[in-house]
Amino acid sequence: IIVNAGNGSGGFFTWDVLDQLGADTFGSLHLNPDGMFPNHIPNPEDKTAMALTRAAVLENTADLGIVFDTDVDRSGVVDNNGNPINGDKLIALMSAVVLKEHPGTTIVTDARTSMELTRFITDRGGHHCLYRVGYRNVIDKGVHLNQDGVETHLMMETSGHGALKENYFLDDGAYMVVKIIIEMVRMRLEGSDEGIGSLIKDLEEPLESIELRMNIISEPKYAKARGREVIEAFRSYIEEGQLKGWELGACGDCWVSEGCLVDSNDSPAAIDAHMYRAKVSNEKNEEIGWVHIRQSIHNPNIAINMQSSVPGGCQLMTKVFRDKFLLASGMGKTLDFSQVD
Repeated sequence: IIVNAGNGSGGFFTWDVLDQLGADTFGSLHLNPDGMFPNHIPNPEDKTAMALTRAAVLENTADLGIVFDTDVDRSGVVDNNGNPINGDKLIALMSAVVLKEHPGTTIVTDARTSMELTRFITDRGGHHCLYRVGYRNVIDKGVHLNQDGVETHLMMETSGHGALKENYFLDDGAYMVVKIIIEMVRMRLEGSDEGIGSLIKDLEEPLESIELRMNIISEPKYAKARGREVIEAFRSYIEEGQLKGWELGACGDCWVSEGCLVDSNDSPAAIDAHMYRAKVSNEKNEEIGWVHIRQSIHNPNIAINMQSSVPGGCQLMTKVFRDKFLLASGMGKTLDFSQVD
């Protein structure tokens, strides 16, 4: 097992956990803490971190590679064939493991996950709850669902943050990795040499996927209010039918109303940033993808995520968003949308 701690605090997992259990960790990377992070950003979403881990796994014919972030509350892995597993793939992998132990459980993710991930979860008998972006939002939603009697064992955001009910809802990257290692060992003991990546071999990927960020043109003290105006104008445009084929999305009992896919119980959580996800269909009423727009909590910008299942779908949705919403509504004066061009 290769551990890449990125010179963060995760080196302990190598010598205090894996080595003590008898694992071969030769070839592990960047285990000593160094706040200057001389090799790469300690982040399971970082391409350099994943590339270096992949190379070490292949060079050492390892069974698994592990990438931690700085404080080990996020993780990602690399399978024995060198395939990076993070984002939707990591959620799918953890879903496959958890659904074996808890058939029919609900899995909460943020609303940027793909339609393909939803199919992956439901094909295995699970339920997929899409919720607001923000790992605390996702984890808290799982807590609330359990309190309401909805069995929910896994909550994960695409960033690599995740929590399990059995681990008291802590966002603990090391615990996630332990679950994966246990499943990998179980597979080996059962005579399989396919590796952990085989559990998600039927997970399809979206044909197209992009993220755009638009800075809010405003004095800093007014930026949050201006961002909220844009988000609410987007909602109004869809509800009024001014974006033909665009429909505010919904998932199960969580309906889009105030802020995104929100609580269906009697005491909804406070909204920290406004956001919406819209399903987009063509003239034949065939779904071509989705658009998720959200107000950044910490920075004066608006983030837009898009995924499409048809060639050129993201470009088409971007053009409609720019021409039929930003320019037509006048909201283009509030945003720097040069990246959208």
